[in-house]
Amino acid sequence: MTNEEIQRVMEFIIKRQESFAEGMEQMRESHAKAEERISKLETAFVGLFNIVTEIGKAQQNLTEKMAELAQAQTHTDRRLDALIDIIEQGRNGKSQS
Repeated sequence: MTNEEIQRVMEFIIKRQESFAEGMEQMRESHAKAEERISKLETAFVGLFNIVTEIGKAQQNLTEKMAELAQAQTHTDRRLDALIDIIEQGRNGKSQS
């Protein structure tokens, strides 16, 4: 190989190395941005998980309160039926019109 050929090969290698180094730097920047986005997504996910957990607790509480309300309504219906029976017995089974 002549000195000129060696020089061209060395320049080619140097250019390829510079191109590779630029590509690596772009990859590092891209990776850093991706890590930042992932971190934000993780934070959002934790927040969403906490909200869903709270909604689940509120739903459970609502279910319990609805059951209590249904029991109270049944009790009220029975007492109202008893009162109606007492009133009707007092009128000899006749409703007032």
